[in-house]
Amino acid sequence: MKGGVGKTSVTANLAAVLAEDAEANDIAVLNLDPQNSLHMHFGLGIALEEGVACQTDAEGDWSELAFPTPYNVINLPYGEVSERQRKAFEACLGTYPDWIETRIRQLGLPEDGILLIDTPPGPSLYLRQALACADVVVMVALADASSYATIPAMESWLSNMETHATLDNCVLVLNQLEPGNKLNTDIAKALANSYGERMLPYGIPRDDEISLAFAFQQPLSHYSPDNPALEVFRQIADCLPLD
Repeated sequence: MKGGVGKTSVTANLAAVLAEDAEANDIAVLNLDPQNSLHMHFGLGIALEEGVACQTDAEGDWSELAFPTPYNVINLPYGEVSERQRKAFEACLGTYPDWIETRIRQLGLPEDGILLIDTPPGPSLYLRQALACADVVVMVALADASSYATIPAMESWLSNMETHATLDNCVLVLNQLEPGNKLNTDIAKALANSYGERMLPYGIPRDDEISLAFAFQQPLSHYSPDNPALEVFRQIADCLPLD
């Protein structure tokens, strides 16, 4: 929910570890960020133009936009759209508060399936629509001064949007932790003291292989299956109340 913290990478790698033991079509990701990069973590290429933002027909659905990937994760990209198309899509989101939820239901995902939604940073129509149908909200932040100062504002957005998602089903995950960095460690401890059980005890370490996996358009679990960070992603997945 905050920019520059690796939220898209966290979304992709969480989906990939959830898919390791899942049935086919059980795990899906939806990209509501106009940057449209989530699909590249799954080998779908930089030139994928079709996506959910192209679909503004009230009678249409997203079935043809659900792209299978080699990693057992169904991908719904945002799409490469013009400024006019983006504004038309956002107009739909502003007019119909349940636009996203309706189209998710039309997809016919398995009853025990899991859909992860990536939204752009900050308060937006995209965030409001995602919160309206979210069972769990994951705030991704860094253990730095900027995140420490911004997290209360992030929680304020969540509270003020008046959707069924509340702080009770919101968890905080720290990304790019550096154990040897004292400031980083001190801020992580301060956040843990402030947020208690709402901050997951498993922080994702800073690791160049996570970035390299994205460069090779693969989730970390396939690019480097022995990377210790994968166990952290699995622990986070196990902690989330997704059942």
